[in-house]
Amino acid sequence: MSKVESSVKRDIVVHAPLKKVWDALTKPEHLNRWYTKEANIDFRVGGYGEMQHGWGVTSSGIYTEIEELHRFVLEGKNGDFKTITTLEEVDDGVCVTIEYQTAFHGEEGESAKENMLYGTYQFLKNLKSVYESNRDNRSKMWRTSIGIMHRTHASGSKVLKVGKTSAAREAGILAGDVIVAVDGEPVNGYDSLENIIHSKEVNTEVQLIVKRDEELLKKDCKITSYPVPY
Repeated sequence: MSKVESSVKRDIVVHAPLKKVWDALTKPEHLNRWYTKEANIDFRVGGYGEMQHGWGVTSSGIYTEIEELHRFVLEGKNGDFKTITTLEEVDDGVCVTIEYQTAFHGEEGESAKENMLYGTYQFLKNLKSVYESNRDNRSKMWRTSIGIMHRTHASGSKVLKVGKTSAAREAGILAGDVIVAVDGEPVNGYDSLENIIHSKEVNTEVQLIVKRDEELLKKDCKITSYPVPY
């Protein structure tokens, strides 16, 4: 029985032929060009797919639907998620849409959802870059961190957890704080904060503006290496 409760998606237009984009999403040697460190795929209905993305992340499932050159579905063995990939030809290329159907509960679930969508869009941008300009940007992705779990908030991004040995903890950041700016740049939600942090260099220092209750605080915070290397 399916445990899917909600659906979220990301999409991008890639200026490349439909067959080329389809192969990029379904053949291991092509997936390894822009997405996976290693892909083991039996691409057929009932076949098993396992993808190592790097940074210690692996996903796997069973292909339950395939519509050649248009759509395929990868479903978790326990029915706890579906990943639906759809390709549609548009005037200037191919629109690739990746939809996740799964359950997200509470604030940590919302953070996990935003993390999933953020990561998906980074890889979709890399797909576009590789197939339009032959540039693989994975070496620039997930290089830095301050060691928090967070989610979008009306005034920035709300800290849900602070790593025990993280730069954020050393800076005095607490769960419940809302980060509203970094080095004077406004934070407009989860993606905004991630983009700013990942644009910084390791071992540099940033100033966080944090809203705690109704007070705005300034916190100097070191930028550290992402905890799991690619």
